Amino acid sequence: MWRAVTLAIGLCACASGAVAQTKLVIGTVPNGGDGPLLCAMERGYFREQGIEIDLTPFKTASDMTPAMVRGDLVMMGGGVSVSFFNSVAQKMPLRYFVNRAQAPVWHSIVIRKELAARVKSVKDLKGLSIATTAVGGLSEYELGRTLEAAGLSVDDVDMKPLAMPQSVVAIQTGAVDGAVFVPPFDRAALNGGGVHLVYADEGVKPRMEVSGLFYNTDWAAKNMEMLDKFTLAYIRGARCYLEAAHNGPNRDELIDYFLKYSPVKDRSVFADTRWQDVNPDGRIMIDSLLDQQDFYIKRGYLKEKQPASALVDEGPVLRALEKLGAYAGPR
Repeated sequence: MWRAVTLAIGLCACASGAVAQTKLVIGTVPNGGDGPLLCAMERGYFREQGIEIDLTPFKTASDMTPAMVRGDLVMMGGGVSVSFFNSVAQKMPLRYFVNRAQAPVWHSIVIRKELAARVKSVKDLKGLSIATTAVGGLSEYELGRTLEAAGLSVDDVDMKPLAMPQSVVAIQTGAVDGAVFVPPFDRAALNGGGVHLVYADEGVKPRMEVSGLFYNTDWAAKNMEMLDKFTLAYIRGARCYLEAAHNGPNRDELIDYFLKYSPVKDRSVFADTRWQDVNPDGRIMIDSLLDQQDFYIKRGYLKEKQPASALVDEGPVLRALEKLGAYAGPR
């Protein structure tokens, strides 16, 4: 049962050793995108900056937005979708400020095995029923851009909005011909007899921004120094996570963190899955955000285009990098 989120949004300090700790309440739908946060929490990067993180789980991103608007949360993690652009258009007090996940994220288009003999490429998806997570969601964008690269469009397939667990079953029963999956649901679909066709995010240009952290603008305006300290610690966590994502020596360490905080307690789910990328400098792929917005406008989901300055605040990342320097490790 989800615990209640306190209205005290981190303005009260508590003691931790010799350093006063400021509590920041952050909302998340637990998933692999939490890796940088978890690493920075468990390795003490936030604690070094005088920050205590209260990571509060929600069932869906839509549940978090009202809490952000009320000021119950100072930040939340979320994906790029129509709801993000609509929130900005509606002048809600949130702003995207640091990257949480970007391509490659290994989102797979899986087809049912009975079609494998005749569906050899994306062009062969024409006329088939393909499940995506939601109308106006990232998987629709990925599918749309993948189809366009093959000379088709979303209108050339019968798109079905389904939650991923339902899509796994729909592939097995033949209720849909294919679906866009994120790990580990792709593995469940493949184990159930589905066949991998292509990674949906591979052909998307520009390279795809998948999710980020959003801050509450009212809180940030009064707590700029704390926001900058948070961002510096978070970027250190992103670099830690990226090393693990690329099968570095700290991979088991990160799996331990996922098992501690995630509702998924099966170690093999994390050990045997490719992990999504994160920008080790925290930088946001603004060209990708604008391209996604253009796609949704063309689909009729958005009425007007928002400028990059209304969508993103690059300041916290740029100020953190002045102290940390650019990432120099392998990618």
